[in-house]
Amino acid sequence: MRRLLVVFLFTSMVGIFSLGCTGFRLVAKDGTLVAARTLEFDFDLQSEITLVPRGTFMKALTTGWQGLSWIVKYGYVGVDALGMDLLEDGLNEVGLAAGAFYFDQCAGYQELKDDRLSKTISQYDLVGWLLGNFATVEEVKKAIGDICVYGFTVAHSEILKMPLHYIVYDAKGDCVVIEYIDGKLHLHDNPLGVITNNPPFDWHLQNLSNYVNLSPVNIKSSKLGGFEIKAIGGGTGLLGLPGDNTSPSRFVRATFYSHGEIRPSKSDDAVTLAWHILNALDIPEGLVVNEVLGLVVTRHIAYWSAVRDLTNRVYYYRTYKDMNIRMVDLKRIDFDSGPVRFIPMSYKPQYIDETDLLK
Repeated sequence: MRRLLVVFLFTSMVGIFSLGCTGFRLVAKDGTLVAARTLEFDFDLQSEITLVPRGTFMKALTTGWQGLSWIVKYGYVGVDALGMDLLEDGLNEVGLAAGAFYFDQCAGYQELKDDRLSKTISQYDLVGWLLGNFATVEEVKKAIGDICVYGFTVAHSEILKMPLHYIVYDAKGDCVVIEYIDGKLHLHDNPLGVITNNPPFDWHLQNLSNYVNLSPVNIKSSKLGGFEIKAIGGGTGLLGLPGDNTSPSRFVRATFYSHGEIRPSKSDDAVTLAWHILNALDIPEGLVVNEVLGLVVTRHIAYWSAVRDLTNRVYYYRTYKDMNIRMVDLKRIDFDSGPVRFIPMSYKPQYIDETDLLK
């Protein structure tokens, strides 16, 4: 909690706090469902891989009062932040995946009410609550209206209240976006499987109308009267796709990248394609910066990315500095035993040296 407070106070002082993430889903021809995402932040959150077994007692993050508590029904694996067992993203043992995404200028959580405190959790608890309790999106949609999600903050400051919205995928192919706006719950069925940040999800769907002309097919030429306009070369497929790193542009790119002309055949192909799409959505250091009085104070970096195979229950991940892809196979984990466990994520470059093969 102390580390969380330090980060929040610093970002408040310099007047910045931004987190830009992109998520999408792929459906292979054999029915395999793969959901992928990036996590961009202004600071290294020192994330770790977290394993939460069945039967773990969990309780809501509060400021001293008694909130919702629950016993984990489904074991899960995910990514935490700042040494806390609060997850940004994860996959459970029955193929439900959930993730939190920054929702600046839009998130407005529910009010704290005395008669609802025992059913109240914070915005940081929601991903873990979803993963630990549900197997399908339909179950989530039926249950989420029964709880209250309030905005946990530090020092009673609205500036320090992290704005989030959420996406949930299941192994049946359903997907829903969860948003809290002006104190009200909004559920959006998501046929695309794509999410970024603000504005609200329904705005992003409407914005796709501005790109109705886009096609992956290369255009060789067109005519204006008697004048023929010839393409300079290949690459005219998706000509006009926005290339900046704003949330609306990333949503459009993720939508068209994840719905390309070729569908992957099976799991391995879908996972490989997901990583290639993530490469195209990645934000390298130095392209998005925050300045105060002309001085760079933070840089937007994709600290880690993840690919979740919902069908085969595998969680893949890599970090900004170590691009080797690592994996956790949930099918090989005994979720009935042991405490909550953690694995440090690798933030050190590691290269495969094949020099000796040439000697």
